[in-house]
Amino acid sequence: MIIVDPVVLGDVPFTRASPKWVYDRTGTLVQVPANTVGVTYDPADLSKAPWALLEPAAINRIRNNTMQGAVVGTLGSGGAIPTFWQTDFGANQKMEILDIQPDGTGFAYMDVRLYSAASDRGYLAIYPEPTHSSSSLNSAVVAEGQAWYFSQYIKHINGVLPGNVQMTVRAVNGAGAGISDSASGPLNIAGVNAPIRMTRQSISMPSTPAGTARLDCFLIIFITPGQPYDFTLRIGLPQIQRDRIDSPIKTSGSAVTRAADVVGAGAGLVYSNVPMVEPPYNVATTYAKDAAVYDPTTKIVYWSMVAGNVGKALSDPAFWNKRTAINRWAMFDDRNSTQTSNPEEIVSVFSAQAITQGLFAGAMDASEVRVSMTHPTRGLVFSETKSLVLPRSGSSFFGWCFNRLRLRTWFLTLKLPVFANALVTVTIKKPGGVPKCGMCLLGPTVDVGLSLMGLSTELKDYSTTTFFTDGSSSTVERGFSKKMSVDISVESDRVETIEDDLIKRRQKTLVFLGSTMRGDTMLVGRFSSLRKVIDSFPRSKMALQIDGVLSQ
Repeated sequence: MIIVDPVVLGDVPFTRASPKWVYDRTGTLVQVPANTVGVTYDPADLSKAPWALLEPAAINRIRNNTMQGAVVGTLGSGGAIPTFWQTDFGANQKMEILDIQPDGTGFAYMDVRLYSAASDRGYLAIYPEPTHSSSSLNSAVVAEGQAWYFSQYIKHINGVLPGNVQMTVRAVNGAGAGISDSASGPLNIAGVNAPIRMTRQSISMPSTPAGTARLDCFLIIFITPGQPYDFTLRIGLPQIQRDRIDSPIKTSGSAVTRAADVVGAGAGLVYSNVPMVEPPYNVATTYAKDAAVYDPTTKIVYWSMVAGNVGKALSDPAFWNKRTAINRWAMFDDRNSTQTSNPEEIVSVFSAQAITQGLFAGAMDASEVRVSMTHPTRGLVFSETKSLVLPRSGSSFFGWCFNRLRLRTWFLTLKLPVFANALVTVTIKKPGGVPKCGMCLLGPTVDVGLSLMGLSTELKDYSTTTFFTDGSSSTVERGFSKKMSVDISVESDRVETIEDDLIKRRQKTLVFLGSTMRGDTMLVGRFSSLRKVIDSFPRSKMALQIDGVLSQ
């Protein structure tokens, strides 16, 4: 028997001094306003769980990744690369700018044609972050031991690549001499059908006795000398950053510095993509009859009972009709029939502010759940994706084709790593439909012992039916709840401790897991009875009676 002790959720403020760019579920870059959490996907693998983006105030060096200053044409004959960029070509190696996207809904890029009748040397290079050897464009100043990352989009458009393509980060000293190189190795970009973010290349800065260390970041293509070539690449959104790169910053100027993400103290809901339809209650506003508002503290919706309703407390039933939790918060109340719903997907980000290991979601109508955890200094530390579609074939072709599709209505993970102050992102998906979730609880776990065979569950319906003399009947439909009786085996020296732990959690809604393999033995509710029998050594028995929460 495992118990998940949910944390109490409230609204947690999230601040950031500047906007950021993140990848949505289609892999498109979208802008997140200042003071708003960003939820991002991996554009190279959109099937992975998204995660809340927390970034430190690490230094970004972005000379110009919006392609400002680029001009269509051949370099030396009217064409120009973006301002602050540099190239390293041989005398008969040519570069032509074919297309420029300075700032689209996706990302800024330029298409460059690279060609030569007979290459006069074995490589060519493009520097989005200029080499320090240029007297007018000094590159990033760095220090020993720092980790720096270089990231860039690249796509092979057409032509035949003449050789390996690599991303390289090079440490140079104050005299311009190379100290250390870190190369990506050959990039597999031939035949790529969409721009992807290449594996970021990193370098740990070595000691620099000759002077201040600096960085060179460049894309290099190796060529056999004397070989002709003609190919086109799409290059976009390069940047370098200390620590790690999770989201780009667009700029057309010189280097910028990213402000740190800050999450307010306390546990709570940091972000949700479910819109808030009802406005918060304002005591000074006059409300019409049937106007809906919500209590900012309890997140409960109220309907106005009269016209010209102003200044009346929400607790006054003559003026306000108490309804249910707002859509965004319905999955966090203690009733599994109040479901949060949203087209396509429900995305929620929690700040647990505690060591949180377990997450349970129930009363769901969805096809997939994705969970991830982000730590303020470690970045993404956990990611899990679980399909809720159950097998239906019955080992037969007919069953595979025609059996009704069945979906699991619950999700459980006890694998969240032990990190305090981490953010947990939960995404509930139903492509082409409307996913729903009635219960979502997050918290630390307590193992109170081994569940024994004989565990029983019961479904209690509180509806009433009245029969009339002619045999007809009338039913008043009410809520239902589940009950569970379970015997557990524990070490005798832990019986007293477990009893004390349960007493502290008396009348608190918990997640009781009779078995982690069976959803029908997972109950959200409170224990109503605890009986212990100290009958042997080294183990004894305890019996629990658990009453589930009402459905409505």
